[in-house]
Amino acid sequence: MLTALLLAPLVLPQDTDLEARVRALETEREAFARQVEILAMELERRDLGTVAYGDLQAVSGLGPAASRIYATESGASIGGYGELLYGFDPDGQDEFDALRGVIYLGYRFSDQWLVNTEFEFEHGTESFLEYSWVDYLATEEFALRGGLLLSPLGFVNESHEPTTYLPVGRSQTETRIIPTTMREMGVGAWGQSGSVEWRAYVINSLNGKRFNSGGLRAGRTKGDRADAEDLSVTARMDWRATPGLTLGGGFQAGDSAGANARDLGTDLGTLIVELHASWQWGAWDARALAARADLDGAAAFNAAIPGANLAERMDGAYLEVGYDLLAGREDAARLLPYVRLETIDTQAALPSNASRQDEASDRYFTVGLNYQPTPGVVVKLDHQTSDNGDDRIGFFIGYAF
Repeated sequence: MLTALLLAPLVLPQDTDLEARVRALETEREAFARQVEILAMELERRDLGTVAYGDLQAVSGLGPAASRIYATESGASIGGYGELLYGFDPDGQDEFDALRGVIYLGYRFSDQWLVNTEFEFEHGTESFLEYSWVDYLATEEFALRGGLLLSPLGFVNESHEPTTYLPVGRSQTETRIIPTTMREMGVGAWGQSGSVEWRAYVINSLNGKRFNSGGLRAGRTKGDRADAEDLSVTARMDWRATPGLTLGGGFQAGDSAGANARDLGTDLGTLIVELHASWQWGAWDARALAARADLDGAAAFNAAIPGANLAERMDGAYLEVGYDLLAGREDAARLLPYVRLETIDTQAALPSNASRQDEASDRYFTVGLNYQPTPGVVVKLDHQTSDNGDDRIGFFIGYAF
């Protein structure tokens, strides 16, 4: 007993020192683990641009990849998409095409200032500046924008990544009446309030001298020394009526003759109006769009350019529906059979000095399969037929990141 009492003072300090060392080592281990976690997050941020593609949210009507800069806290971001097309024409020439390769580059100068750009390479050889603008994010609900802007019409003109729409090819309505991809120089604003999102810009007008009986597509200036004698106003509004259901519309209005007004004998007032709706509910994915272009001065245009056959009105509309056979599974894969019905008439109303052309009016039926094994990768196969014999089979590989 006496021995134990004498040894106790010697044993207790040793035990206390050991416990303290263990606690210190545990504290160091936790601090080291936190440093490793921070380093891993920093490497992921640098490699993936803050978040992976599947976690990106679309901003200001753009596709998820084009919106990457808005999810970046500071510095540079990079993204892009690609489209590889294998086209089989039953009555013509089969064709393989490196259709598009796109790089998104953005830079965040501060919480409020950023630049967003898209560089596009088409058919393996052609290069374009698709858009380039500076945003001033004044508040969470209001921003100013200036530069080479995308007109905010339709579904595809702003959000044209291959993972954001079902079929292999873009619709005729959003190619010939809404001349996707339509981008012009200008300034404006965008924002949202509750369930309403909007964009409004003043831009240089289309080059109306290039309009023809097939539509407005040739009138795009693409920011290439654009005629700025005429300006147009373009705007869009979307309302998220319920989760999964969005209703909206947009317009673009202005004279399109520009410096050619005297030669054409008209200011060529041009109005493009479109209404659209999208619906995602459970496994269902549907879109509908109707567009019209009204041209004031088509008769004078046709008198100045013999054989032009420019219409006073152009109409187009389509309905697109898909069903995800893999909905409800734990993974993110999607497999959607789909159909698209479309009608278009680029000579819906003619002045007295224009003649009807059969190819101006057509109806299209497309049936296909859209497979997305993981967010950012898509494989598509579809068959398109038309009244005018514009039939084709398309096999498509696309990606976005």
